[in-house]
Amino acid sequence: MKKPVAVIAFCFLALAAPAMAWAQSATQALRIIVPYPPGGTTDTIARLAGQKLNELTGQTTIVENRPGAGGNIGTQAVALAARDGLTVGISAVNTFSINPHLTKRPLYDTVRDLEPVCLIGFMPNIIVVHPAVPAQSLPELIALAKKRPLSFSSPGSGTSVHLAGELLNERAGISILHVPYKGDMPALQDVLGGRVEVMAANLPGVIEHVRAGKLRPIAVTSARRSALLPNVPTVQEQGVAPFDVSAWFLFFAPAGIPAEQMNTLVGLFRKALQQPDLHDKLERLGIDVQPLPPKEVKALMAADSKRYAALIQKLNLSWD
Repeated sequence: MKKPVAVIAFCFLALAAPAMAWAQSATQALRIIVPYPPGGTTDTIARLAGQKLNELTGQTTIVENRPGAGGNIGTQAVALAARDGLTVGISAVNTFSINPHLTKRPLYDTVRDLEPVCLIGFMPNIIVVHPAVPAQSLPELIALAKKRPLSFSSPGSGTSVHLAGELLNERAGISILHVPYKGDMPALQDVLGGRVEVMAANLPGVIEHVRAGKLRPIAVTSARRSALLPNVPTVQEQGVAPFDVSAWFLFFAPAGIPAEQMNTLVGLFRKALQQPDLHDKLERLGIDVQPLPPKEVKALMAADSKRYAALIQKLNLSWD
């Protein structure tokens, strides 16, 4: 049976509502603040989403990189932004569920100053090495670390991949030295150049280098293998258990935006992530796209905050 024209028109308007509301209310560009340098996982997601937002709204979306202090500089910029719905941040689990437990002097309060817009999705972390490193598996890497000094790079202190590396040290009884960088790209470049031998990374940021043979995958740090690298075993499968450290990414805004504008942002970003072409691009990077709404994101934040607080205390990690 054919649907009545009125019903079809109503469905079209419902789908178009977020974009229409945005176009009617926004006279300036939407700004997405990335708290890391260009070229990394977070930056890549922001630029792909920004392009899709441009298409959906006809308005300009600007991606602005504000790196520094493990992502805190850019996140603080979002917290201090005008409550006009024109500034959105993008970050990962560390901003909301890890960093608050690493210092007694935070630059912002994640509950008071920030509000989730929508989850982007989940992704595994991975441990990779430069091809010159004489280790083909995690047991071989652990054995090598017990023979001579090794170091591992990460995109910053307090990131989920930093915690993955420290947890591996603790569980395996080794001491691979952590070398923090200001984002994925500088950390990656030093591993590709052989200046640092090991890297703990979000999968999307290194997968093309793994496929090209420029990096050797050692282990996935999440509980399950990645569908994109099915032959790479998890840390747990290689004898270090229990072990489950993964990442999720989200868009967020300064707290206090009027409800109508916030609802528009939530609808618009969720709609962008549900577009088949953007969804497929993110999936190919290794991201399990799940554009969850704010209420569900807050529950996820609270659960991971409790989990990582216990881990940080156990590992005795602190920025202070």
